[in-house]
Amino acid sequence: MIGKHSEVGFELRELMILLSRVIDQEAAARNVDKLKGPQAWALGFIKKNDHRAIYQKDIEEELSIRKPTASRLIDRMEKNGFVKRIPSIEDKRLNQIVLTKKAEKNMNQIDDLVQTVEGRLKNGLTEEEVQTYLKITRRIKKNLENN
Repeated sequence: MIGKHSEVGFELRELMILLSRVIDQEAAARNVDKLKGPQAWALGFIKKNDHRAIYQKDIEEELSIRKPTASRLIDRMEKNGFVKRIPSIEDKRLNQIVLTKKAEKNMNQIDDLVQTVEGRLKNGLTEEEVQTYLKITRRIKKNLENN
């Protein structure tokens, strides 16, 4: 063992805890009520894809989360007033996830939050280091998905 912890899983866990704290702090600083980390990414995804209908399955795939997790995420975003579910025109069994006026009003702060967090994550890293990190992280994800 080198250093305090040399287990990849432990370091990833610590990184996620720190990232959640930073996102919470940045959301509070921007007065974006009740916005938690995954919500910011989900809202950004919905906004970027406002040219097409977004459903829960799309959020599951984009955030690499399971159906129950996505359902709870959307429930929280709906409770917090960021999204609403409307019945799909094509398939009445599905609900389209759309941004509310509150979310639209807060999108500049949410976009700024995401950019600030990304900036903090990449601070002091070269583009090559960022690409190496992404390559390694994707390989680790693939390892976990295949087993």
